[in-house]
Amino acid sequence: MECKVCRTALSARIDGERETVPAARVDEHLEQCGECCSWYVAAVETSKRLRATSSYAPDLTDAIFAAAELERPRPSLPARLVAAVPATRTTGIRVVLGLLGLLQCALALAQLVGVDFGMSHHQHGAEMTRHLINESTAWSLAIGVGFIYCAVRPIAAAGVLPVLGVLVAALSAFVVADLYSGVVPISRVLSHAVLVVALALVVVVHRTRRPDTSPPTSDRVPTDLVLPPGAQFGRRLGHLRSTHDPAA
Repeated sequence: MECKVCRTALSARIDGERETVPAARVDEHLEQCGECCSWYVAAVETSKRLRATSSYAPDLTDAIFAAAELERPRPSLPARLVAAVPATRTTGIRVVLGLLGLLQCALALAQLVGVDFGMSHHQHGAEMTRHLINESTAWSLAIGVGFIYCAVRPIAAAGVLPVLGVLVAALSAFVVADLYSGVVPISRVLSHAVLVVALALVVVVHRTRRPDTSPPTSDRVPTDLVLPPGAQFGRRLGHLRSTHDPAA
């Protein structure tokens, strides 16, 4: 086995990939070739050092767009705000947001089982009813704005979908119970059909939206590829050898 073939197989072994030749033949060559054995030890140590240290890659986005004679798209305002926040602070914000989500779910479950949050105060019954109507109005307005935003920015459908799905599922259960008890008219139930239709449309938008990371297009006219003398189109296969070739 040639040293070049052996080192190619060893490189694949270090990276956790499938070796180009049988491993037994590679190990047999290592026992007989001190240079390849030393190369393998050095390659393993180098790989360990590279994986243990955090590598830094420079941002070449501007240079790439300039070389391709393309104009770099300007990032959106949310993207610029996210980039301005350090990674450690972003993790803390996500933790706090998750805790607030758990707290909000706990409040909803407590209200579901009948815990009094001041809504059943006898002295302010009419005011509390008006407050509940205002809460429902605010929620309906927020959901409507979310639908419009999904229509304008389809990428937002990924965030609206779980909220709208839980809303439709929970509201459907409440509507069935209220219909059985006779405390809600049919006209009010039919008004919720907007949410069901919107949920189906949000699912369609989420499944069919195109990513915003599509490669930019260029106005340059492609030129014919000129091959050097002796070259030809297609893949070169003449340099490949079978794993059972004794010359490998």
